[in-house]
Amino acid sequence: MTVERFASPDAATVARVVGDGLREGAVVSIEAECEVEYDGRSGGYLGPGDRLVVCKPDGTLLVHRPSGHKPVNWMPGGATIKLEPGESDEDAPLLYARRSNPNEFLRVYLQDVYSVSRFDAEDAVEYQERGTEAEMHEYIESNPETALEAGIRIVEHERETQYGYLDFFAQDADGTPVVVEVKRRQATLNHFDQLKRYMELYRESNPEVRGMLVAPSTSDRVKRALRDNDMEFVRLAEFDVETREASETTLTDFS
Repeated sequence: MTVERFASPDAATVARVVGDGLREGAVVSIEAECEVEYDGRSGGYLGPGDRLVVCKPDGTLLVHRPSGHKPVNWMPGGATIKLEPGESDEDAPLLYARRSNPNEFLRVYLQDVYSVSRFDAEDAVEYQERGTEAEMHEYIESNPETALEAGIRIVEHERETQYGYLDFFAQDADGTPVVVEVKRRQATLNHFDQLKRYMELYRESNPEVRGMLVAPSTSDRVKRALRDNDMEFVRLAEFDVETREASETTLTDFS
């Protein structure tokens, strides 16, 4: 791993670090006041501002504002990234990325470069997600009273029905059958409808059957729908790893 960083670089240093880094497969980062233009499926312009520009070896280019986790604009992997020096010392260098399918350009005019760096990174490790639906099933099956309610026991996991596979068929402390549907993400009205179909199937023979929709979270609207149909929502907060996405406008939203 090699990291080179240059503060307040002149135009020649910017050209050398960016050019060498892109050719040699390094991650190149530029902290600069810049303007951005996008042409392609739509068109857009972002006026001068202090931003972080990141170029990756796979052709990804990201332009980040000082706040928010999403780039204000980007070019996905597969783009060709190049730096064109200004015609004179007073002209801003142009960093641009181009893709041919679809045909689109992202141009970053580097008005004032505060720093430039290259990072010769190595990372071939695969991401291992925790809190998958399979892990939720395993947790519920191993700890039904902790996950669902006291006294409940699992009768069958992945029970086949005419509507598909039911996640769990259980019995509560009083022996009442319980239909359990598990969702990895926030439970929606579509998930409610799925549980409702299972419930209608089982209530044909036993009107006392209970229904549980289990998920890390859900909306008040879904909770009301469940209550109105004599079903329940069970929250597994420990599996709530949803990320709130900020409502940020990007230059590709101009279509």
